Amino acid sequence: MTHECDDCGASFETLTRLRLHDCGDVQSETTVGSADLEQSQSTGSSPADERNASIAELDTLLDRFSDGDRDGLHDAVVEFEAALSAALEEDTSGDTYRDVFWPYHERVSGALDEAARSAGWKFLENVIDTHDPTADDKIPLVTPTIANAVGRNLIRTRLTDGVSAIPVAALEYLDTIAVTAADTADTAREEVHAYGWGIGHPDHSVADHLRARASEDIFSVNPTLEHAFYADQYAAVDLLETLVRDQSIDGTLPRITRDDMPYRRYLLDCVYGLKTDDHWPGMPRYYDWDEEFDYTFELDETVEQRIRDLVEEAGFDANLPNDWTFRDLGI
Repeated sequence: MTHECDDCGASFETLTRLRLHDCGDVQSETTVGSADLEQSQSTGSSPADERNASIAELDTLLDRFSDGDRDGLHDAVVEFEAALSAALEEDTSGDTYRDVFWPYHERVSGALDEAARSAGWKFLENVIDTHDPTADDKIPLVTPTIANAVGRNLIRTRLTDGVSAIPVAALEYLDTIAVTAADTADTAREEVHAYGWGIGHPDHSVADHLRARASEDIFSVNPTLEHAFYADQYAAVDLLETLVRDQSIDGTLPRITRDDMPYRRYLLDCVYGLKTDDHWPGMPRYYDWDEEFDYTFELDETVEQRIRDLVEEAGFDANLPNDWTFRDLGI
């Protein structure tokens, strides 16, 4: 079903795209909406008013979704973006933003995940297209929430249908966020760690992309590589060896009580939990993929030996106990 703009006549596949489009053909009497706009300005609609209105509409749309109405979820994401934007304008300290973001981050990401499970990847791809992180100077404020849902479905697809079934668009989206949000939006960068589950994809080289940004983005690459081990430990250890041996990765991690840690040594932190049953990657938030699939992981002996040989080859065992374990490699 298409939706048509009453002003310019353009057609859109979703209501969200209709609402977001920049209409350049609106007649003067419609553009102004004149009396109403002047009245709104005279009454001084504040960011707090805008935030409250968006939250009220967001609640309504999420309730409708819970009752089985899928069509409003695209609009719910738009209202979430509007509420977050108004919250930032209302309070520069960030407290109001956090009060809005965290409760709805879980609700909206859960709804997106549920919709994708029933409607397929196409649903998420439409959301990605509408809230493109490369479209403006700043990434959309809802980016972490969309990335959370994309990450959940990426892991689920890998475990149920194999790596080739993961859409390239999903991998490109998560990688783009890691690059675009390199200096800001920590929450967005955390939610993209599931990108590692795409390692070995035939049409998108996760390994090449991680290598390309290792020097500048080590704090995202390391936890992403941890995810990759659970997806394909053989491909992951290949990449770990390549990165640790790469002398061009020459950054250091400052530490207060000890010498600075080389980035290449920090990469070994990604194997911290591989030999235990009580440590799993914590992203995406609100999703226990190990429980959903009753997932078990057993590190292959040859992979373990390759990691041990790598540590010794690089000289990173000098400050480790003689009987060191993978947990000793944690920072």
